[in-house]
Amino acid sequence: MRLFLWKGSCMGKEALKQGYEHPALVDTDRAIPKAEGGTYVEGNFRIVDPVEHMKRHGTLRIRPEHLEELKAAIDIREQYLKLRNKIGNQLLAFKRRTDTDAKNEQGKLEDMHAQAEELEQSARKEIEADIKTIREEDPLVDAAMDIKGIGPMSVAYLTAYVDLEKAQHCSSVWAYVGYDKASHERYTKNVPGGGNKRLRTALYRTADSMMKTRGAYRDVYDRRKLKTANSVKVVKTRNTKGVLVELPWKDAKPCHRHGDAMRVMMKHFLRDYWLVGRLLRGLPISEPYVQAHLGHEHITTPEEHGWPVVTSHE
Repeated sequence: MRLFLWKGSCMGKEALKQGYEHPALVDTDRAIPKAEGGTYVEGNFRIVDPVEHMKRHGTLRIRPEHLEELKAAIDIREQYLKLRNKIGNQLLAFKRRTDTDAKNEQGKLEDMHAQAEELEQSARKEIEADIKTIREEDPLVDAAMDIKGIGPMSVAYLTAYVDLEKAQHCSSVWAYVGYDKASHERYTKNVPGGGNKRLRTALYRTADSMMKTRGAYRDVYDRRKLKTANSVKVVKTRNTKGVLVELPWKDAKPCHRHGDAMRVMMKHFLRDYWLVGRLLRGLPISEPYVQAHLGHEHITTPEEHGWPVVTSHE
């Protein structure tokens, strides 16, 4: 059965003329882009191949074969995680009696949850095996795996997602992750951006692990949290009603100061990851903004957190 594109019958008819039978197989592209006021009206759209569409907008990344395999394994694991968590939340709702198992489906859901958990663990093992193989050939992966508090999953996500050749400054990596601004400024309605949420979530788990196990960057967390606990600098924060207000850092909720310290800790880690990675690949590096423009003299080095000394391409 032939299906029309959901974005309108005129686009559906055009897709059918071009031989496409399912809306999920094609994209629609505006001749006059959205940023210039273009809309999906007849005469201002075309049916395009999804890969070619990504190329046009510069969003298609071609990875080496071994990284494509790693990225594919990560994608699969993410789907199993979502499925496991979704079913787990429903089972928890039954146990909390906030939802009713009116059709006696709990047993089936428990079986599905166990299967999803097993599949997620299998995907995790595949990722760990992949990153172990990559470690033998990639000195950056090898160095990152030796940092206290950093595990194979964290390194795998960084390896699959962060393009160090494209990131000419460490701030480029921060922006890609979404660490370039506070969380309440990260997203603007109808404006693309916000960072790579999947990578940011993985790094949050990394930060949580480093904080709890007193990993290599725990000192950064402690210093930042102590600073904000005594700071009178005004910051935007949410009160107990969830309303965004302005308060001195010392009066912000502890959870805000905690989240801020976690973000700063990961920014330090990403800076070192970027610096060591660029040096190992023989790529040029730039001074950190706080050093080049704000005059900060003492900048902690990667070596202080356990990274190897790298002065040039090795």
